[in-house]
Order: sequence, then structure tokens, then C-alpha cells
Amino acid sequence: HACPNQTNNALLPLLLLFWRCLEGDLLLTTLFGLYYTDGYINITQNNMCQLTSCPLDGKSPPVQKVTNDEYLNRNDGKNCSASAASSTLHLAQETLDRGTLLACLSLLLLITGMSITFPQMQSRRDELGCNSLCYGTITSARSALSLVGTAVVGRLSDRNGSFLARTIGSLGKGRKSAIIGVNANASGRRACLYLGTIASLLGLALAVSMNSPRGLWLSMIPGALLQHNFEVYKALLSEYHNDIEHLGKRIKDNNAEENMANDSDVALVSNRSGSVGKLGMSVGVSFMIGPMIAALASPTFQIASYFAILCTLASGLLVAIVPLPIGCASEHECGSVHGKNNPENGKTEFSLMNMLKLKTSKSRAAMFFLVIRLNMALAFHIFNTIWPASLKKRFKFGPSDHARFMSFIGLTYAFSQGFMAKRIVQIWGKEGKVHVIVLCCAVLGTGRYIAYNTESLIVIYTAFLFIINALGTMNTIITADTGAMAPSNEVGGLFGILEASQSAAGMVGPFLGGLISHYLGEDAPLIAVVGVYGFLFTFISWGYERFVLSSSNEEEGKKLI
Repeated sequence: HACPNQTNNALLPLLLLFWRCLEGDLLLTTLFGLYYTDGYINITQNNMCQLTSCPLDGKSPPVQKVTNDEYLNRNDGKNCSASAASSTLHLAQETLDRGTLLACLSLLLLITGMSITFPQMQSRRDELGCNSLCYGTITSARSALSLVGTAVVGRLSDRNGSFLARTIGSLGKGRKSAIIGVNANASGRRACLYLGTIASLLGLALAVSMNSPRGLWLSMIPGALLQHNFEVYKALLSEYHNDIEHLGKRIKDNNAEENMANDSDVALVSNRSGSVGKLGMSVGVSFMIGPMIAALASPTFQIASYFAILCTLASGLLVAIVPLPIGCASEHECGSVHGKNNPENGKTEFSLMNMLKLKTSKSRAAMFFLVIRLNMALAFHIFNTIWPASLKKRFKFGPSDHARFMSFIGLTYAFSQGFMAKRIVQIWGKEGKVHVIVLCCAVLGTGRYIAYNTESLIVIYTAFLFIINALGTMNTIITADTGAMAPSNEVGGLFGILEASQSAAGMVGPFLGGLISHYLGEDAPLIAVVGVYGFLFTFISWGYERFVLSSSNEEEGKKLI
């Protein structure tokens, strides 16, 4: 018996080995027992469901068979036998591991390509006569387009039955369907990832071919509207974790009913903060690699753009092999396993209007996240109106100084997302989560005040070491809790709305910061930023456990019933 999904590529198993070493899971990769599991569901003509795992040596292990009726019976919580559910759980964990790795690599290539052009952007704007008013207008327009684009892309990514999902989204690796005629390869997430890649390529092509102010404008539009791959990948990882948690709870229920105590079946734990941290780490590393390459090679804008095109193409190729979640392949067969709402029928709890009504616990929790995200983005944009000028005034910061500073920030953010945040969440646990977030708010406000008023560059770097670690930890916790709150068929829309709020802050924040500075003094925006984080400190202390954690506990209780 040959494995149909057998891979002969030795690079991916080695990358998975490195990935698990980063997590500290060295026991999973022994010296002579490196197995790369590529599980699949093979529905045979005799109406049987075979759950198979394929190791590297090409030899097939024993096949577990359950009737297709048992497999399709999902709504009552008993879709397969206990052993089959356990195998599916291990398959879901392997899908998470490989999907997280490929998502991070794809995002790393995409953002590295974009960031290598950043050092040349200012000189290009000067060459084309784009002054501060021109740049401010382009920035505001980009934020306005992103405001629309993030919400639309987030909602589209939830729709596996849309035209885009069935056409563009079906190009790539998928799973076989138990129902003849149903395209289980269709994926709204993959379709939106392809759209983001195409938008980036189009923007780069316009930038290279049109060396004019009109080219500056036109090259900005496609990416601002459609390139939101980071948010789509966050929704995809949340869907992986939803599968694992759903299967883990089902196994526990089956074990309880059968008086079984097999802990090995539920040993695979869904670690949302770890996955989100790896995704954020790839962003931080890419923002470090891009400017570093630009500083060493000193390419022209055209050469940097060609390099960015190659990176973007490689990122798009990886999208095709990112595995689909188990729930994605079976959504048409078994219905949603994470909720009754279907965004394709217009019924979603996480539309902006439903969230504003505050009728349910989850809508109140979503609005709570919206307020946090909006205020964090406002604080960033208000502070950014005075920060570059302050650095130039105190330390005569030039392009090379900014490149070193941005590389330091990228490296620190990567460390925070990849290592620090996960460890802090593990140490403090769910009960201490609120204390961690409010401490991060205190560090973000105090750190910015110290960095703005000091005359020592060492103190600035030290302050930002704490600021970036606090920011990475806070973002990881909030993103993980957001993904845990929403069902798989709505999580993309929720992430889109939260990202749209940050785009709205990008439109209002710079104007508000300039207004405050003009009428209240040049140091007034700093006081406003400290005040925003003071408000968040109080707001989160008051309501995070009341709205967010209570909503999560309520949802877990429903799943266990």
C-alpha cells in the first residue's frame, strides 16, 4: 500500500525538527525516529472511512476503519470511534505543526520583500517631489482603503462556499471529500491569501513601471485593499486550534462515558499563544532582515523591487501547500462543528452592528477587544507624530541610525513573539492573564515617557526593549483570546473588524496628534499617549475577566454539554 500524499522532500521534515526544538519538544524527535506524518482521509467506495498516517520510509501503518455513518455523525458529538477520534486528533496536531511552519515561512518571505524597499521609499518620494502633504495624503488614503479591505477580506476568508473559494481557493493541497461532487479543496482563507499575493505583485509592478507621483498612488492601492495575509493567517491558525480543542473535548467525553482514563489520547494540547507568537516572530524577523539586506547591499529602488517580487512569488507558492484545517475539508459534509451561525447566510454574531448591540456575551467581549485595539493604535499613531522629530533633535538620527533602530525593534519583537510571550502565558496561566496585560499597559506608557525625555541613547534602547516585549506579549494574548472566542466560520470576519479599527485609528491618529501638538504644545501628545495607556490599564483591570474570560468559560461549558 503506497501513501498517496507521500512527500520526498527532505527539507520540510528538517524544518519541522527545528520547529519542535524551538518549542522544547525534543522528546518528539529522537535520533532514529524522525517521522513526518502526512495524514489523510481516504473515503473508499465501500463507504468506509480510513484514517492513515504515512512515515518517511513509505511503509504504511495499519489502517483504522470506521463506518462512514459514524464519521458523518458529527452534530451529536460522536462522529467516529474513540480510537478514530484519537487518530484524527493526532492528524489535527500534525496539520497545525506543518500549517504554522508554512504560514510563518510564507509571511516571512512576503514581508521581507516589502521591507527591503522601505529604506529607498523616502529618497524615491523626494525624487518624485512628494512632500509631507503628499505623503500624509497617501498615508490617510492607505488607511481608508485598509479600513474597507480588512473587513471585506476577513469576511470573505470565512466563506468556503463562495465563488472565489471554489475557484482560486481550490488551487493547492486539500483533502478528499466523503461526498462525491463536493469540492473539499475550496477554501476562503487560501483564496484571500492568493488575492493578497497578487495584490502585492501588482503594486510592485506598478511601482517599478511608473516612476511618477501617479505611480506612488496607484502602487499603494492594491496592497491596501487586498493584502491582509497576516490577519488571514491568524484566522487560519485559530481554525487549526479549534479543530484540536473540539476533538480533545470529544475524546474526553468519550473516555468519561466509557470509564476510560487514557491520558495519551488527550496529551496534545492546543497552544494558541505559541502559534500566534511564531507568526508574530516571523513578522519581526522579516522587518529585521529586509532593512539589513538593504543596508548591506544598498540596492536601487528598482533592484529592491525585483527582489521583493521574487520573495512575493515564493510566498505565493507556499500558500498552495499550506494544509487546510480538518474542519474546512468537512464543513460541507458535516456542517459547522464550532457554531450554528453561517456567514454565507448572512447570520453572523460578529458583524459591527451586532457587536454594537451588545446582546450576547461574545458580542460584548468582541466590543471589548475593539476598544483595546482602537486605543492601542491611536496611542501608536499619536506618539509617532513627535517621535521621529524628537530623535533627530536629540541625537541627529539619520537613515543608517533609523535602520539600526528598526532592526533592533524587529529582533526584539521576534524574540517577544517567539519566546517571551509563550513562556509568560505558561507561567502565569489563565488566572494571571489580566495581571500580565495591565502590567504591559503600564510598561508601554511609562517606557514611552522615559524614552522621550532621556538624553541617553542607551536608555532609549533599554526602554524600547521593555516596550516591544510588552507590546508583543499583549498582542499575543489578545490575539489568542480573540481566536478562541470566535467559531471557525466567523473568526476571519472578527479579525477583519479588529484590524479595520486599527486602520481607522491610522486615519485619525496622525491628525489628532498634530492637532494636540499645535494647540497644546509639542510635548502634549506624549501626555495623551500616557493617558491612553492609563485608560487601558483601568479598562482592562475592570472588564477583561468580566467580559472576555467569562465569555470563554461560557463557550467551553457549551462545548462540554
